Amino acid sequence: MKSYTRQELSLIWLDSFSGLEYKHKQMLLSLAGEQFDASLIVQKGKEYLINNLNVNIYSTLKNALTKEYMQFVLDGLKSKGIRVVTIKSQGYPQSLLQTSHPPLVLYTKGDISLLNADRLFAVVGSRKTPNTALAVTENYVKALIDNGFTLVTGIADGVDKKVLLTALSNNAKVISVVTGGVDNVYPKANQSLADKVAESGLVISENPPQTVTLPYMFPIRNRIFAGLSQGVLITSAAKKSGTLWTASCAVEYGKDVFAIPYSVGVSHGEGCNSLIKQGAMLTDTPEDILNHYGIKVNENQKPQLTDEEKQIVNILKQGELHVEKISAGLNKRAFEIMPLLSVLEIKGIVAKNGNLYQLTGNFAEE
Repeated sequence: MKSYTRQELSLIWLDSFSGLEYKHKQMLLSLAGEQFDASLIVQKGKEYLINNLNVNIYSTLKNALTKEYMQFVLDGLKSKGIRVVTIKSQGYPQSLLQTSHPPLVLYTKGDISLLNADRLFAVVGSRKTPNTALAVTENYVKALIDNGFTLVTGIADGVDKKVLLTALSNNAKVISVVTGGVDNVYPKANQSLADKVAESGLVISENPPQTVTLPYMFPIRNRIFAGLSQGVLITSAAKKSGTLWTASCAVEYGKDVFAIPYSVGVSHGEGCNSLIKQGAMLTDTPEDILNHYGIKVNENQKPQLTDEEKQIVNILKQGELHVEKISAGLNKRAFEIMPLLSVLEIKGIVAKNGNLYQLTGNFAEE
């Protein structure tokens, strides 16, 4: 476990009082001045604490100004393998410092150097995302990590989980930002996934260990996605999705916002379409994002296809076909292959004209 400077210890000490709101901690630090330490925080903040909170909170902080209490906090972190990065730490990401409300403390498990990776990019979306949209998400994730991006996401089911699993299966680095403590993620069923991410990537939270996730924490957490990353991709979002908070923060911080378009009436895409109307960059292929950042894509490089997708491509080499003809060739019903055709559309391999489908570009010429 690394040793901490006096100011780092003071921030860890202050942040250990989880009942003290962020705005109060910020004010106490402001009152204590640039050369603050724990004693000055209590001394200079006495009047503020008593007048704006109550004398009991002041007494709690004052009574905790002991080596024994500080050691208790540090021992708890060490026992869980948690390293802390504070706003006064050398490795604190500059991108977060430039936001309006940077986390005072980041609790981390894993490769802490990823906080300052060259190409951090957030990929987020709805928990209730259908498999077709998750397949599209996977396609984007593979393209981004293949071109040197370190991805940032959450730990929820749906898009977050797809991003993490895809990155892990491709031996890529990924950052998961969680709402509760890094040792108490929500949903609990994904704690083992978070532990696996920590083995090769990084899990972070601005909340102390064992913090229980509460609903209000999600939009607050989402500012970290936007703050860390140079850009954000929204792959799915309902009309009132919490994911839209991430896009809002990204706009506030001057970051790039990309959104995948959806057909009219698709509920899990209404938020994406709304973002595009408001100025988010429309992307229907990963190359849109790569080109935006000046990354040249090999025109001869073909997207990776599943076995079923390859079968559809082979059938469509006959020429333009009706969906029923394609499904008959695969010995499946039309509704079973529609999701596959939608994915191939997103990948830019298939073009649709009513119920007729045909290959595009080089695929049609092979």
